[in-house]
Amino acid sequence: MTKDYSEELKELIEKYKEKGFEWGKPIEYLEFRNGCSKEEMEKEILNYNNVEFVEKQRVQEETRYKLYFIYSSRTGRVYVLKFTTKIRVITVYPLSEITIKNYKRKFKKH
Repeated sequence: MTKDYSEELKELIEKYKEKGFEWGKPIEYLEFRNGCSKEEMEKEILNYNNVEFVEKQRVQEETRYKLYFIYSSRTGRVYVLKFTTKIRVITVYPLSEITIKNYKRKFKKH
């Protein structure tokens, strides 16, 4: 079982939310890919609703967080974040129904 880092992430978001966001990919691409606006994505991260699971990753001396947002059994979205001087959104991508079913084992709370 993978550990859920939701509480740690909530604290980091509270600490960095005043400094704003920066985007790792062109915002137009992310808006098109996910069918929502930049403001909706920022609001979703800050409100922290629908977060099913938070995974912590170590990649080349940096810490990243993968936020799994599940809206129904058919739709969801993943945000990959890291914290620099701002909340840096590395990427955002939608989840399909099949992928959500595959992840259900990982999402079980301890």
